[in-house]
Amino acid sequence: MRLKDSSEPTTNLVEKGGAAPTQPLQKTPTVGRLTAAEVNVLLTAWHYLGPVIGIIAAYGHHEGCCVFTNCRSRHYAKNACVPVLELARMVGIDNHIWAMSSLMSQSVKQLRHDFPEVRRLVTFADPTVGHSGNVYRSANWIDEGLVPPAGNPVFWLDNKIISPRTLYDRHGTQARTVMQEIYGDRLIMRKRQPKRRFILNI
Repeated sequence: MRLKDSSEPTTNLVEKGGAAPTQPLQKTPTVGRLTAAEVNVLLTAWHYLGPVIGIIAAYGHHEGCCVFTNCRSRHYAKNACVPVLELARMVGIDNHIWAMSSLMSQSVKQLRHDFPEVRRLVTFADPTVGHSGNVYRSANWIDEGLVPPAGNPVFWLDNKIISPRTLYDRHGTQARTVMQEIYGDRLIMRKRQPKRRFILNI
């Protein structure tokens, strides 16, 4: 299933502060539907991969968000046998006092309401940047283990990972030869490593 991109919220963002959490350091402030522009501000500031294009839906508040897109692996989506979306980004600002699993749980609940046709979510944890996947396990996602890498090499610019989509947005291409002409030794391409795949049937 391929869903149409949507950058506008269907409902107004609920009050950003939310009610005082009943369990400090655990429950996120109430989440609402966010626009692509709102979440990309958060992602640009706080996520190592930066902003996302092709957003289907995003949920969160001024301290964090979850972003859902069509599944980037067409092969996986085709063989899933059910409509599937990908949790492409999840981020919280530095020193937030709520659990990421709480943000994810509320976001999934909202997604289920807005997109009842979606039956499965998929996401990936990258061990090479220190992501263990524990946040998904704590939210009852199924760990399917390491899966072979796919796609182009990973781009590193000035010793930081940069999304190929970010390069494409900047230059209208992500061709390796063009990128090397623009950035020279500042840009390094490294072979992708296996990632750990998690799924959640909803």
